[in-house]
Amino acid sequence: MDKIETKIGDRIKSVRKAKQISVGDVKDKTGIDDAFLKRLENDNFTPTIGDIDKISKVLGIRPGTFLDGEEDLKPVISSVNTGRRIPTLRKLREESPFMHFYSLCYDKKNRQMDAYMIEMEPYNGPKSHSSHEGEEFIFVMEGKVEVQYGKKTYILKPGETIYYDSIVPHYVGSAYKTKPAKVLTVIYFPA
Repeated sequence: MDKIETKIGDRIKSVRKAKQISVGDVKDKTGIDDAFLKRLENDNFTPTIGDIDKISKVLGIRPGTFLDGEEDLKPVISSVNTGRRIPTLRKLREESPFMHFYSLCYDKKNRQMDAYMIEMEPYNGPKSHSSHEGEEFIFVMEGKVEVQYGKKTYILKPGETIYYDSIVPHYVGSAYKTKPAKVLTVIYFPA
C-alpha cells in the first residue's frame, strides 16, 4: 500500500477558516469539545468517522473531503494494493492504533459513499462505539470481525457481510485477541 498520509486537521481548519466559522460555532453545533477540536486541527489527535460526519455537516462539506482532499469528475478505478492510506481514525492507545484505512475512491468528486479497505489490529482494551448518520456495508476479507450493533454482537467470517444503519451505536474490530482482520467497507453519508 502507498504510505501517503492525509492531514485531516489541516483540511478541517482550512475549510472552517474559509467559511469564517469559529471553533466555538463548531463546538455549539456538534457538541464536540473545543479543546478536542483545537488538538484535532493541529493534527495532534485523530477523529472518529462520527466526528468527521458532525464537523462536515456544520461546514457544509461531504465527509470524504477531509479524508481525501481531491475531487474529479471521472470514474475511479482502484485497487486494494494501491489505495491511499489515510490516518488511523481511532487511536485508543497512542502506541498501538488498531485500524488502518485505505481509501479506494479518493479521486471521485461529489460522492455520497466512501469505500475503504481496513486493516484491523487485534485490540483488547475498551471498545469505543460510534454513531453517525448514514449506512455501512462491511465485507470480511480476512480473519474474523466482531460487530457490536446496539445490544447485539455478531462475529463475521471471511466472505460474510453486514449492512446496517450507522445511527445505531456500533463497534467494529478484529474478533481475535492476537490476530488481525481485514475488511472492505462502504459508508454512505446522506447529503
